[in-house]
Amino acid sequence: MRQPKIVIVGAGLVGGSAALFAAVAIPSAEIIIVDLARGHAEGQALDLAHAAAFWGHNRFYAGDYESARDADIIVITAGVGVKPGQTRLDLASTNAQVALEIVDRTATLAPDAIYLLASNPCDVLAGVVFDRLRCARERVISTGTSLDTGRLRSLLSQRLGVEAPAIDAYVLGEHGTSALIDWSGATVCGMPLEIFLARSGKELGPASRDRVLRSVHDARLIKEGKGATHYGIASAIGRICQAIVHDTDLILTVGIVHAEVEGVSEVCVSLPMVVNGRGAHLLAYPDFNANEREALQGSARIVKEATDNVLLTLR
Repeated sequence: MRQPKIVIVGAGLVGGSAALFAAVAIPSAEIIIVDLARGHAEGQALDLAHAAAFWGHNRFYAGDYESARDADIIVITAGVGVKPGQTRLDLASTNAQVALEIVDRTATLAPDAIYLLASNPCDVLAGVVFDRLRCARERVISTGTSLDTGRLRSLLSQRLGVEAPAIDAYVLGEHGTSALIDWSGATVCGMPLEIFLARSGKELGPASRDRVLRSVHDARLIKEGKGATHYGIASAIGRICQAIVHDTDLILTVGIVHAEVEGVSEVCVSLPMVVNGRGAHLLAYPDFNANEREALQGSARIVKEATDNVLLTLR
């Protein structure tokens, strides 16, 4: 069996943590870390190799772009981070140029690779990369609202008193402040959310739902406490890579450039997607209520406008 090859470009906190989660999720994978600061990549790879000595994984390497040859997955975590007072969309032009340089250096080396965009704004970057590659839609994936959905289920688990795996609820749209929660499609313990609330005596009214959504958007407590968020998105990266390598048909809220979403054409937003060895694709479009459709359309328009603006500056 061919050994899976995952290349992570960007050796910062997210890239290093993603390498660890990917190795735990896919013990057979060769994981190569690439960074403009070669010493940083070498330090991450060596630290990870020492950690992995306790559980048997010995395939972490520092590399360069040539190391991406025949890669199965190329994960892009490189780019500048959000500074106080900025939004993810403020980073679009700078990080788009970083992502395109990576793609231009790796596309011919790994012509069949699936690209996973984790740098912010991930949805815009996925749109820009897809525009450059013009490959199959399913091969350019934004980590999208996968982390947001994880946060949602964690919050609901605490509030409803059930374990997160028993909650089937999704955050959709942009990975940003325009994201929405698909409340009408949510289930708990196999029951529609409204039935569960009625039978369990739990409360989750409009005000509570607004607070939950704000908490999903706001990672302030994490950033104030430790300076940056990285384990959550790194875990999402590891899970996405696992679904691709193991061809598991896992449902995750990731983004691809859809031909159309709620009347907005060629836009990358997150929906519940099947993730497998071919990448990510939509199996069935969700059944939204009118308010959710309006919110998703608004979110799609924000991503579309930001993507078009970046593409205009690059041409």
